[in-house]
Amino acid sequence: MAGNDPSGTGSGSGQRPASARKRGSKPPFDRERFIFKLLAVVIITQLTLYTVATGVCGNVAYSQRQKVVEVCPRVLDQVTAAFDATLKLLIALLGGAALTQNGR
Repeated sequence: MAGNDPSGTGSGSGQRPASARKRGSKPPFDRERFIFKLLAVVIITQLTLYTVATGVCGNVAYSQRQKVVEVCPRVLDQVTAAFDATLKLLIALLGGAALTQNGR
């Protein structure tokens, strides 16, 4: 009496009913959300490293009674360049996300 089975599991069709597919399915992978989370981790790590480096340079400069620029000559330029690049990347990603949402 396989033909009277309303669930369709014994009918040989090989398909599960729709209710079983909904319960066991995972939500689709959100690529944009993953990229933004990964970018947030990178930015926070970068900010932490530059903060520590600037703090160490400041402490060394303070203990030697010198200017930070004399102890670490390029640290401020590197921090500025890194934040400029990060800001440009964020603006580009947000612009790309806005374009894809308008195109949907």
